[in-house]
Amino acid sequence: MSASAAKTLDVLAVLLGHFANGLAPGDLAKATGLDPSAITRYVATLEEKGFAERIPETGRVRPSINLARHALSILRSIDAAEARLVNLKQRLS
Repeated sequence: MSASAAKTLDVLAVLLGHFANGLAPGDLAKATGLDPSAITRYVATLEEKGFAERIPETGRVRPSINLARHALSILRSIDAAEARLVNLKQRLS
């Protein structure tokens, strides 16, 4: 993995803890130890790829609703796998 990709994921990891209110770019810089100008680039990448968005009223950055959709999709997949396991257990019992 490239250093840039790793740092972008570091920014996303911090954002995941602040879904409701997001973080100001300066707070992201402090939390990650990255330069504020780098935060601007990494946030732009996350926004471009649909993983982060700006809160219009505050300018803060938060994980995007699309990321929440991905999480729900994962949960549905886990539920489906669990249902298959329950079905298999019932057939084997």
